[in-house]
Amino acid sequence: MSDHQLLADVFTALWPDVRDLTCREPGHSPGHTCLSVSGDVDSGELVAELSARYGAPLAGTDRLPPLPGSGRVDWTFAWPFSNRWVAFGRTGHGTGGAPVLVIAPRSTPDAEQLPAGLSWLERLVAVTGWEPRTAGTVDWPAVESSLGTSLPSDYKKLVETFGEGLFSDFHQVFMPDDLIRRTQWGAGYGQASWEPYPPFPAPGGLVPWMGNEHEQSFFWITEGPDPDRWPVYATEAGPVAGQRFACTATEFLFRSLTDPQHPIGLPVALRAHWFLDTDGPADAGRCG
Repeated sequence: MSDHQLLADVFTALWPDVRDLTCREPGHSPGHTCLSVSGDVDSGELVAELSARYGAPLAGTDRLPPLPGSGRVDWTFAWPFSNRWVAFGRTGHGTGGAPVLVIAPRSTPDAEQLPAGLSWLERLVAVTGWEPRTAGTVDWPAVESSLGTSLPSDYKKLVETFGEGLFSDFHQVFMPDDLIRRTQWGAGYGQASWEPYPPFPAPGGLVPWMGNEHEQSFFWITEGPDPDRWPVYATEAGPVAGQRFACTATEFLFRSLTDPQHPIGLPVALRAHWFLDTDGPADAGRCG
């Protein structure tokens, strides 16, 4: 089987996420799907392709989820996608075994199941099943100096906790350098293009902090001296009049992911949420 066909089979098993997982391999327990991996497939290239599509994988025995066949398969990588895991490993130990690819169930708590008192960031971590990784620190004084304003504290914690990637393969929070670039780009267009709010650095101007696959844009309205009290402003594609939300960026993102009645929610009803990590370790996609 070619890489192309195998990747197509992976996508078919993942989407839609209501599909039952069944395995045709003799003696295998129900509740997962094994995909046949030909000996002609280059395992390193396959892992790289999966990483390009589904983000940097979890790797290492201390980070991998429980997976079927753990007694006979040496699992190496796992990628989350909604309520599924895509996992790659080899039978036996070392590089001499045969490659194995499986689609297995993945569970995360529903928003309604979360304990009271969690912060919005803690709620995002819980519903995405995210395991924060050790990452380099952000020089926030330098970022804010370049931008010309302080930034909301919840945004800083969000960036430090998740890094670069996509929430449920849809929403993308801008990293600091990108945020600065987009803010400076918007300022060059002047107020007429951004009614009823001007672009920053005008008083009460807009600073972009997130976008999504539908080309919607999300800003802070820089009203007042306290960034933690700035409201969120959401527009459709292009600098047009949008909707104002009296909440922080992190609360907005959580509610957009989890509330099916949210005015700017996900375009499809997903059974679970995840974070597609596009800024994982440099060797996360290597296989060898």
